[in-house]
Amino acid sequence: MSSLLKCIGLIVISSLLFVSCERVIQVNIKDEPLRFVVEGVLTDDSTCRVRLSQTSNFYDTINLTGINGARVTIAEDGKSPVLLNPSGNRGEYRAAFTGIPGRTYHLRVEYKDSVANHVFTATSTMPQKVKLDSLYISERIFLGKMRMIAAIRFQDPPARGNAYRFVQRVDGELETTVFVTKDDLINGRSVIEELLIFNDEYTLKKCDQVDVELQSIDQPNYLFWYSLNQGSLGSSQSASPGNPATNIKGGALGYFSAHAVSSMNISVFPDSTCSYSEENSRR
Repeated sequence: MSSLLKCIGLIVISSLLFVSCERVIQVNIKDEPLRFVVEGVLTDDSTCRVRLSQTSNFYDTINLTGINGARVTIAEDGKSPVLLNPSGNRGEYRAAFTGIPGRTYHLRVEYKDSVANHVFTATSTMPQKVKLDSLYISERIFLGKMRMIAAIRFQDPPARGNAYRFVQRVDGELETTVFVTKDDLINGRSVIEELLIFNDEYTLKKCDQVDVELQSIDQPNYLFWYSLNQGSLGSSQSASPGNPATNIKGGALGYFSAHAVSSMNISVFPDSTCSYSEENSRR
């Protein structure tokens, strides 16, 4: 399952669990029509990847279908499109293409099935790169317990309008919590961001390998991740979570993000008792 659809599935489940704490109810939900999902990423470190898939019914968040046979291109303003080729993963398309901060990119996905010719498009402008200054482990009381969490420091540029997404992996496992912010209250400042996870049992552990990526994202992608996060926290006023805001045109869910990245990794209080793979030991 893709990370986006996994997040949406968790939002739905958490919303129903919240309701069940108050009383047992019977929910009669009709299956929604199948929807296409586009997840496109172009970075300044040679990642160029688009996944095309299709949602299943409301109750089935496992059997999601990647779609082969699409024509997928990404074009920089004023230049010829770059064709993305199918990878070894169903529904995933890749190309050897690197984005440049300050440039605007256009995604186009064409797919023909037995129903219609589907065309999905999106545009994203890659912001200037903002680099991580440091990554460290913070010990603090959170949700009534002492925990170890990752914390980062970076310098927000003087110009307004910057937005960020932070991605954390622990021992290679992606954390599904959405970490996103923009510079309304931090413009031009040195920023410390703690990657807090609202889970009563969560804490980093000694010897964990933590990787954090700072993504400098444009405003449409900030709105996508922010609305996804609001749904997961139950912050909207609706009884059930809606679809997150999308910059994809043509009726699909998802996003296309051209963003600059800065990454760091750290081991949690390592000593001779920690055992790491050869790849991790070279970090």
